[in-house]
Amino acid sequence: MYLQWEGKRVYRQKVPTPRLLEPVEKYSFGTDRPNMLVEGDNLQVLASLKPRYAGQIDVIYIDPPYNLGKDDFRYSDKRFHDPDADDSDAVYVTNEDGGRHTKWLNFMAPRLYMLWQLLHDERGVIFVSINDVELFRVGMLLNEIFGEDNWIGTIVWKGTTDNNPTRIAVEHEYILCYAKSKDRLLPRWTNPDSEAKAMMLEAFARIKKESSSVADIKKKFAKFAVDNRRALGDLYRYRRVDEHGPYAARRNMDNPGKPGHKYDVFHPVTKKACAKPFWGWRFTEATFKDLQKQDRIIFGKDETKIPELKVYLEDVEFPLRSVIELDARMGSNNLDRLFERRDVFKNPKPVELMEKILGYSTRKDSIVLDAFAESGTTGEAVMELNAKDKGDRKFILIEEGEGEDKFCRSVTAKRLRLAIQKHGYGTGSFQFLKTGQKLDRQAIVTLERDALASLICQADETGRGKGITWLSGYKYVIGRNHRSEAICLLWNGVDNSEVTPEHLKKASKEVSEAGLKRPFRIYGTFCRVGDTASWKFCQIPDEIIAQMHIEEEIKSEAACPA
Repeated sequence: MYLQWEGKRVYRQKVPTPRLLEPVEKYSFGTDRPNMLVEGDNLQVLASLKPRYAGQIDVIYIDPPYNLGKDDFRYSDKRFHDPDADDSDAVYVTNEDGGRHTKWLNFMAPRLYMLWQLLHDERGVIFVSINDVELFRVGMLLNEIFGEDNWIGTIVWKGTTDNNPTRIAVEHEYILCYAKSKDRLLPRWTNPDSEAKAMMLEAFARIKKESSSVADIKKKFAKFAVDNRRALGDLYRYRRVDEHGPYAARRNMDNPGKPGHKYDVFHPVTKKACAKPFWGWRFTEATFKDLQKQDRIIFGKDETKIPELKVYLEDVEFPLRSVIELDARMGSNNLDRLFERRDVFKNPKPVELMEKILGYSTRKDSIVLDAFAESGTTGEAVMELNAKDKGDRKFILIEEGEGEDKFCRSVTAKRLRLAIQKHGYGTGSFQFLKTGQKLDRQAIVTLERDALASLICQADETGRGKGITWLSGYKYVIGRNHRSEAICLLWNGVDNSEVTPEHLKKASKEVSEAGLKRPFRIYGTFCRVGDTASWKFCQIPDEIIAQMHIEEEIKSEAACPA
């Protein structure tokens, strides 16, 4: 089955021209600034990020418009025909619009295709939030772009309770998950930091230290479990303890799906053979006896009950389950704790939801992209995860706002700053950027020095997947890459920016004084000195045009004036 709509044939060609991403100091925060918050149309921003991040993003989360027919989806016909156009004609799509689903697909398809290009080939995954209105269409669209075989699963998030009289009370949303290549993805995801698990193990360690006997440990831990039952959730079943730690009894002694091992197990009190699982034991007799010696077998009062296996909490890894129950009001609670008001943003996703998803799907050094950043929940979740497991994840958030409402500045940037200040996140500083002019040869050579320096940091090939850290206060040095190699610029306009031996000498001295490494890269319009092991010349604008994949119109000789 294939999805068909008017516009399907051309969506992969709807690629905007890369644009200059201009730093805005007023809304940036921190010093090192490894993270990015970009204001602008997400398709235009993605095209501008693609030269640096194609095949480099580990996890993408998006919460696109649900096409509710109210005030959530603004569509611009101008941008559909020309992705470089402004959205001055954009209007909210209503349920009375007969082409509302086609418009939504024409909006989503080029963005999803661009996101697919940005994902890492081996570990890249995307999560897409949606509700019932566009669930089936977005699923088929993802099947087309990512491939049906790369579907990982669909999460049902139950976030509300609806007791109003109706046919079916809808209390959930969906989160679809696809991989760039499922065959190359890790076969199992684990959450490196289960908060409830850590809470229980820490409580056990504390109680054991202050207790004089196993009986005392059991009594105190039972009280802890009851007092914290809501916070422990499903892990409440691990409320029993022995001298080794919290455990649960599992009834998984039978061999699943096929005949297992046949032997008698005798009850330690009645000395009679215990009841056997229908399919037989899953363990060999030798393994079972070894488990008995380790006190890992739990017997019933008599032989009529099948023995159970003692499973310690510290040995258990919990999968990301397909049903998540998490109160949607927690999203507003997150904002209330920062802004001291709940009405800052409509229907924000809870940090806890994003933290759960990213906790399973990211590594400690992952790059996380959210192309519909809204209030910035994903950014805060990344910072919270880093704080918990001492990770170094980076986030890239993109948000345009709605018409004149530039909430990327008033809400998203402010939320990130307040979260960093309140919680002391050490990995949260970020660079705020806005989309500037379209880039071509003429546009590049007419830029002022600061704008050109920003563009070089955006485009330089040594920043691929890692980024370039912008540096100020120097005459030549404008940035450093992840290897701490210097990026330099000589710019006095297109007619006066030849890099001479004297410039190289001064730039080299400045690189040393800044504590940066070589080879350094120096940008200018011309250089008569050959590259060495200490430096490399990069010509303006050709190097930038090549790295940004900017297509130029080639005029034929016949069209040129005599």
